[in-house]
Amino acid sequence: MMIWLRTCILGAAGGWLAHSAGFPSDWLLGAMLVVALAAMLGLDVRLPKRLLAPIQACLGVAVGLRLEFDFPGPGSLLFSVTGLLLCLATQIPLGQYVLRRLGWSSQEAVMGASPGALSIMAALATQLDNPIRVILSQTVRVIALVALVSVIMLLEWVPTLAAPASQELSLVTTALLVLVAWVVGKGAERLRIPASYILAGVAVSAGYAAWTGVSAVPVTGLIPVSMILLGALVGSRLKPLPAKEMGQLLLVGLLISLSSSVIALGWAALVAWWLQLPVFQVWLAYAPGAVEAMIYLALVTGLEPSWVIFHHVLRILLLGLCAGWLMRRAGAGEKIANEKGKA
Repeated sequence: MMIWLRTCILGAAGGWLAHSAGFPSDWLLGAMLVVALAAMLGLDVRLPKRLLAPIQACLGVAVGLRLEFDFPGPGSLLFSVTGLLLCLATQIPLGQYVLRRLGWSSQEAVMGASPGALSIMAALATQLDNPIRVILSQTVRVIALVALVSVIMLLEWVPTLAAPASQELSLVTTALLVLVAWVVGKGAERLRIPASYILAGVAVSAGYAAWTGVSAVPVTGLIPVSMILLGALVGSRLKPLPAKEMGQLLLVGLLISLSSSVIALGWAALVAWWLQLPVFQVWLAYAPGAVEAMIYLALVTGLEPSWVIFHHVLRILLLGLCAGWLMRRAGAGEKIANEKGKA
């Protein structure tokens, strides 16, 4: 119990430092780095893996509450979603091909090539012996995208509006949503549905948001606490890598970020031309991750935030569902290949 408490305290301290410094994915990244550093220094840090299910339920609830159904142009939705699917179908295979050529395993390539959903990929990466490749490359992607958004805001390339306020749910309501999501996720897990707790959280909270018809956010503290626990859980499993390999991972993360962003821009330009929408609006919806930054930019610029939010939530759902299935398929494929090699 003392080891768990020590790990949580270290994770909270790391998350708070990263948050104070203004890092992207602050609570997750800070907790992960501090706990990983403690582990590398020989400190006994660990958390029970069963914490992952409630953490995923919390993340799913937070994502689902962002989903809105009041679209200004519903007639264009089918075409824009098709564009998103084509964008993902281009980004993911290209990223996987590059990572496999660089020597990554099939399962690492599946998660490393994912254009977004850092928290989901971090949660899934806990199934690997050493998830540092996936976490570091995904973190670099988020940092690059957030830096781009920061430059756009700093240079005032787009006009800004006042961001609308959202109602904060009470602790009791939030806890009930998480509990229901956990129960539904438990049932979905028995049916072998990938990322079951995350998907259950999204479905439960999105249903609640649609029923109430009010824009809401979970109780203050849910997201930071979830991110700290997830970061500490991942950080306790990281193993150190040589400096040269760490530098290579940073370059890989930038390469995947650049290629995914360019592909998103290409599909966004095509969809924007067809639907006569601003290219920047469609790119915000197709951007490979940094969902908080993209949604914030959509809110403050007035570029149809509900439309942008819908596409990001749909992308996260698809990535979570596909990643779980692809990981199992990749793992089975490598197992067969190893058995043939031994034969």
